[in-house]
Amino acid sequence: MLVSLHDVTVGEPGHDLVLTGFDLELGSVRTGDASLPVGHGSRPGADFLEAGTITMTLRSSYGIHDRAAADRVTSAFTRAWRASLAAPPGVMTPLLVRPGDSARVAYGRAGRISPPATDSMLKRQGLVEIVAEFRVLDPFVYDTIPTGATISVVPRSLGGIIAPIVTPVTTTMTSGVEYRMLTVGGDAPAPLRVVFHGPARDPKVTVGGVEVGVVGEVAYDENVIVDGRTRSVHLDDAAQTPAGHRLSRGSRLDLLRVEPGTHEVAFTATDRTGTARATVEATPAYYHL
Repeated sequence: MLVSLHDVTVGEPGHDLVLTGFDLELGSVRTGDASLPVGHGSRPGADFLEAGTITMTLRSSYGIHDRAAADRVTSAFTRAWRASLAAPPGVMTPLLVRPGDSARVAYGRAGRISPPATDSMLKRQGLVEIVAEFRVLDPFVYDTIPTGATISVVPRSLGGIIAPIVTPVTTTMTSGVEYRMLTVGGDAPAPLRVVFHGPARDPKVTVGGVEVGVVGEVAYDENVIVDGRTRSVHLDDAAQTPAGHRLSRGSRLDLLRVEPGTHEVAFTATDRTGTARATVEATPAYYHL
């Protein structure tokens, strides 16, 4: 098994630190049960998955033979582990876990770490042991590669004048609804990520009964990103300008997930150029590694 955080990878022989213990605690449930005031038992409420932890025990590899090398290995790992402290509130750190040929990503923050003893006979010989705990704040784990589809708008009419004519005369460019099929793997609800590419007015995507849309104009050089995993809406620019105020009334970030299986994706928008597009991606999610 290999585990990667930022630019440091540990796990198997050949790396500076080798995994000797890996404990995953995932799947605890926070219940909303309430005791019946005048009866036996409790009334079930809404249940939610709790955060979890990954606890790793690491030892220096056989190629580490002295204290200087042991200090170098310890410093490199501790520096990567503590890099999460610089993350702003609400931003999670990805932890890549590769058990065998597969790969999964857990999101959270690096937590407690127990560095090796300051001075000991074993450390002078290059042997150190580190225990590190990663707080899994998102109770699902994800594939590294999403599945997705890009849908273009379909012109439905090009305007025109229909008798009888009533002044003032106005014409409107409208668009039809374009469909695609999206197959989602995994065993847990997968988060959706929708990118609206302009130019378009009032673009909307519906996937498996879940709706997400933008109100108003999306300029020809704009991309509006709606992310169900991070529950964020922003522009695809260098500053990642927040754009949550542009969401349509029917959009719910907390519901922007779909169950595993095959789903119909519908896209509609008003576009005079016929070039508006939407990219819809689903990242397969799992209850386990």
